[in-house]
Amino acid sequence: MMRIASVALVVSCALCTIWSCRGGNNNPTGELSDAPASPQANAVPAPLANVPTTTSSANPVVPFDGGVPPQPLRPDQAMAADALSAKELAGYTIAATLHAVDLPAPPRGGEYVAAAVEAARKKTEARLNLDLGASRMRMAIASSGFVLPLGTELRARADRYGHVVVLADGASYRIAGQGTLRALMGERRFDVSPLSPADVTGGGEGARRLGYRTRKAEVVNRAARATFEIARVADAGDAGTLICRALLDMMNAPPSTQLCGVDEVPMFAELRWTTRGAVVFTATAIVRRLDLAPSALATPPATPRFATGALPGQAAELLLNPAELHALRTGEHLPEGRPVLTLINPTDVLQFAWLDGIPLAWLAPNARVDVPALSRGRGAVEWRTFFGDVVDPPRPVSLPGISEPGGTDASVP
Repeated sequence: MMRIASVALVVSCALCTIWSCRGGNNNPTGELSDAPASPQANAVPAPLANVPTTTSSANPVVPFDGGVPPQPLRPDQAMAADALSAKELAGYTIAATLHAVDLPAPPRGGEYVAAAVEAARKKTEARLNLDLGASRMRMAIASSGFVLPLGTELRARADRYGHVVVLADGASYRIAGQGTLRALMGERRFDVSPLSPADVTGGGEGARRLGYRTRKAEVVNRAARATFEIARVADAGDAGTLICRALLDMMNAPPSTQLCGVDEVPMFAELRWTTRGAVVFTATAIVRRLDLAPSALATPPATPRFATGALPGQAAELLLNPAELHALRTGEHLPEGRPVLTLINPTDVLQFAWLDGIPLAWLAPNARVDVPALSRGRGAVEWRTFFGDVVDPPRPVSLPGISEPGGTDASVP
């Protein structure tokens, strides 16, 4: 009887060991500087192939390497100071764009000055700068084409789900929990959208981008149908996964969705909403770095204080200064200080106003802004959200005049 009990005890221990190795959470990350190589290093990235495979975020399939599962960040709790290892300071810097598809075409000829139009379009292009360490990411707003101010940063780390939002002045940071980025990037709000499981299907070989071969992956959930082109980038570590998590968050997919693996970086992604419209992420340059600054990657950063609540109030913003607006068009200009175009947003969503294919301003719900320095004449104003899921058809307007989405535009004597 004692021998039988001993055998049972051994079998029970063995089963417990097996269960712990295959354990409950199958998306481990974290910094294990002295740990042996992860089995994922051999399992991903997936080879380029024409045979599609499918996984689901509801039941992702990935080897468990004994790491600590990522923990979700809480918007009401400050993070502990970040201790960076030396390996974080080698990585990559990526330049990228993030913008809606089907943006209005720029004006050609007529009253418009081509050089001024090109300068305005370049200034307002939605550009990002990303610094990638081994398991850290800093995504910085690099132009005035966003609703977040130039210099605002989104930071992330592999062992946490969610993002740290560092204000442009560097004075404070806030926590953006899972499912927040679409509202944050589109409306300056920390509203949390429900996450819906996503199915991931391999799509074979993608386009060659920035000198890298890519593999395609299709991601589908309730909010969007997305196409990713993902490259294997030597020594990128888990940082590329953090870009994937950010893009998945914008489509309300769980961050545990098995999309990017170790040393994989998304070079292109198109997120097409199930309602209407789409947004495209494109990497435009990549540079190997051996000198990343600890202050650039620490998540949270060392100096800013933790804060909660909404971003500092701002109801509207002109994207071009008076001199840039004045240079856009020839013709008669009104006296300095007199508004030429008044924009009013009576809807319940933040929207951008485009004049003849040039983004002029964004306005929060119920906001109003006066646009100065434009010349008299006529044009067409198009209202649209940042992510392109709401677009109002262009409407003619006389300058001076008034424009609002969904309404009848009027001229001002």
